[in-house]
Amino acid sequence: MKASFKLAAAMAIVSASVGAHAAGQISGTVDAQLVLTSSCVVNNGSGPVTSGNFGRLDFGTQPATFTGVLTAQAGGGSPAQNSTITCDTGVSSVNVTVDGGQHAGQGATVGVGSRALTNGNNVFVPYEVFSDSARTNVYTAGTPVTVAVNQGTATPLPIYGRINKTSPAALTAGTYTDTLAVTVAW
Repeated sequence: MKASFKLAAAMAIVSASVGAHAAGQISGTVDAQLVLTSSCVVNNGSGPVTSGNFGRLDFGTQPATFTGVLTAQAGGGSPAQNSTITCDTGVSSVNVTVDGGQHAGQGATVGVGSRALTNGNNVFVPYEVFSDSARTNVYTAGTPVTVAVNQGTATPLPIYGRINKTSPAALTAGTYTDTLAVTVAW
């Protein structure tokens, strides 16, 4: 009997406290927020990057006796792998700065260009980089160039290369490389 009285008393207390809470309510709001800052990202043909490797100017494979003009675009060397830049819809142009590379001014007896590739043994192949696919607007080392971009969609990364080897002399066979520091600002 004492147990059933205790149980009844406990149920009455629970009912009274539930009833007391159910007698009123309070309502309010919770704000949700996301802040997006102005941004751009480069896709180097392998995926998006915000720093690091923006791609490669791949002039292909040639015989050591070649002469003439070779061209390349930043990326993997084929149109399917060209590097692109995508900015938010508020960005309509970017400033691209390209330095002189690691061997600026070398190889003038071999061809034309303010930058140079090397095989690491003081043999150089000069080349130039441009901001347009027609290869008329040279990137002067360290000088920003304003380039229009598609707002919100991918635009080719505006780095186009050209080797113009004018010397008929054969070069040493091997892999010739250089590294350009590139800055994209908006």
